[in-house]
Amino acid sequence: MLIDLFTPNAHYDQQWSGTVAIISPGHIPTVDFYIASRVSDVNPDAVFRFESLKRDVQADALPLGTFIIIARHTSAAWLDFIKANQQRWSGVAYLMDDDIPNAIGCRDIPLDYALWTAWRYLNAKRGLAKVCDRLWLSTEALRVRYGSQQTRLVSPQYFGEARAAAPVGNRRWAYHGTRIHQREMKWLLPIVSAVQEALPSAEFEIFGDAKVEKLFKAVPRVKVMAPLPWVDYVNYCYSANIAVGVAPMLTGQFNAVRSYTKAFDIARCGAIGVFSMSEPYHALQAGSGASVLQNNQAQWVKEIMSFLQDDAMRLEKYQQFLQWIDDHSSHQSLSALISPSSKR
Repeated sequence: MLIDLFTPNAHYDQQWSGTVAIISPGHIPTVDFYIASRVSDVNPDAVFRFESLKRDVQADALPLGTFIIIARHTSAAWLDFIKANQQRWSGVAYLMDDDIPNAIGCRDIPLDYALWTAWRYLNAKRGLAKVCDRLWLSTEALRVRYGSQQTRLVSPQYFGEARAAAPVGNRRWAYHGTRIHQREMKWLLPIVSAVQEALPSAEFEIFGDAKVEKLFKAVPRVKVMAPLPWVDYVNYCYSANIAVGVAPMLTGQFNAVRSYTKAFDIARCGAIGVFSMSEPYHALQAGSGASVLQNNQAQWVKEIMSFLQDDAMRLEKYQQFLQWIDDHSSHQSLSALISPSSKR
């Protein structure tokens, strides 16, 4: 049974003052890709970030006409505060970049993550409907799943500076998936084994816990790194020199509505990407320089080895990759999104 996405029922009459309040569960990629990356036309002193798990009393001083953005989740305390002060705001948007309402029905993610994600949504659903006047969704696939009439597509933006490709002679490659991609990690195992056996100079890195270490234990030259907080991970990418970044995406309900932000992370590492030919990455097939493949493990081995062994080709493809990212990074400003005309 499909759990519906709430219908915004709030209405606001205040004119936007130029102040933005962002409420999110910590410093998360959602905020950087969809909000913070597009605030260049907003006074930085008028952008406030708040932790969603606990209501911050500093929000009492937000000026009249503040626009509020709730990213992914928030607490009942925040919803009560927003509702009690409804006459002060110029609008409240809910930003969703995954299938949060129906995570519990998605078999392609760990059960504990699915339960926690769905529970938080259901716990806040009624309150969100009361305070929000607009819905922002990250992909067209999400809009189709939940109905596009009352939602706004908010595409991701690359943030930070573009960087040079990993230097000639670099043979490092990586998968930087999170723990929700356990199926993809298992799928990669024979690919990593084959590449590492064929190329003695190759080094592979992956983020994970003891289970991931055990999974790749028998494969030579594999570095399993402890997961990093988002801010630390972004900083790490800029210092990493990785030649090839892989982003497999297996079939599943949760994966089907995800965005292509992983391409931005791979470029930030100085790497060319190898992607699954699935919903988030279809757009990369035309002129991106990256490889977009069916989930055929033999094809992946061949393509990864080709990039690792041919520096001239890799460097040329990386420049195409950077151009594609610039072309496909949304350049819509936050002010344009907040404009009353952008509600639908």
